[in-house]
Amino acid sequence: MKTKVTIDNVALATLIFAVIAISTVSTIAITSAENLVATNEKVLQTQRIVSSLEAIRFQSMALVAGEQNFIITGKDADLTPYRAGTVELGAELVYLAGKRSEHPVLAANFDALKTAAEAHMEQEARFVEARRKSGFVGAQNLSGKTGVELVHEKLLNLTYRMLAEGRRTLDQLEIEQISYGAKMRRLIIALICSSAFILVLFYGTLRRLNLEQRAVQKNIAYQATHDALTGLFNRAAVVEHLEVLSGDIATAAFGGFSVLLLDLDGFKDVNDSFGHDAGDELLKLVAARASAALRAADYLARLGGDEFLVVIPQVSDSDSVQRVADKLINALRQPYALRSHGATVTVSIGISRFPQDARDRETLMKCADLALYSAKRKGRNRAEFFTPELRLRRHASS
Repeated sequence: MKTKVTIDNVALATLIFAVIAISTVSTIAITSAENLVATNEKVLQTQRIVSSLEAIRFQSMALVAGEQNFIITGKDADLTPYRAGTVELGAELVYLAGKRSEHPVLAANFDALKTAAEAHMEQEARFVEARRKSGFVGAQNLSGKTGVELVHEKLLNLTYRMLAEGRRTLDQLEIEQISYGAKMRRLIIALICSSAFILVLFYGTLRRLNLEQRAVQKNIAYQATHDALTGLFNRAAVVEHLEVLSGDIATAAFGGFSVLLLDLDGFKDVNDSFGHDAGDELLKLVAARASAALRAADYLARLGGDEFLVVIPQVSDSDSVQRVADKLINALRQPYALRSHGATVTVSIGISRFPQDARDRETLMKCADLALYSAKRKGRNRAEFFTPELRLRRHASS
């Protein structure tokens, strides 16, 4: 019992620990998942900012390349493909203006970036206007005076530094992504293991409870049908067994059965002389000897006190039943070695048969009881069959 209580306490403590561990791991997992989501958002945001800076850098270089090609060839066809660059620059600046507070690099350098990009776009506008008013010569003269290379170089240097910082930020965020991802995998594995442990623990506990319940039910059923002292069937089991046998229409066809009612001769003297403990020990020995003398198919029960009952299935002829009764008489009259005393008892047996003597359980037992009374009256240590005369004699005596 103490071992069981200890196991239950350990199981309960383990379950509590597992629940706490799962709660802790779940909290950490949720936090890590939130951090991973936030990091992913930062990665996407930084990638978009880097893309905008690269677009500004590319468009600036495209504008300069377009102007240089136009100056060399004087063909508008060389200038036209690059004219959309100012629109792209403006669109990217508008986007970055909305994100300047969300990224440290952008917040620190946006004003300078905006100034350089706007200067670049203003030079482009003046170049286009000079081309429109004065033609190729005017645009060529303006190109040498505006210092477009200086503005372009300043913009390139600025975007270069910002891109380098943005890529370093992306590298750091990627490291965080890997770290959070690895942590998430470990936490998920821990959650799965903890959940599996709890499921196994619950299954083991439920299985143990189920086995205990079955054992209790089996024990209750056993106690309801067995004698506590000898382990033999009790009176309730006998009643049910005889009801089933006598109620089965096939019983008579298979030879019927016989009921032997046994009562120990001299048992009261053993009880009175040596005490009830000795009497109980004697009853156990009698039960063991009777069981050994019978077949496995025979049914042995203790009705109470020193009274036993044997049901012999498929046997109702007097010779076969007499042999069984003689075997019991010989086995039970041998001396018994109790703990501190020796004792000798005999047995009287009353026999009734189905269907010759009766066809119901109650009458069969009454017939066996009348036969037992006759055996006692004739000197004990013997077996008597029921006859109708015994019933008449009993009525006459009463």
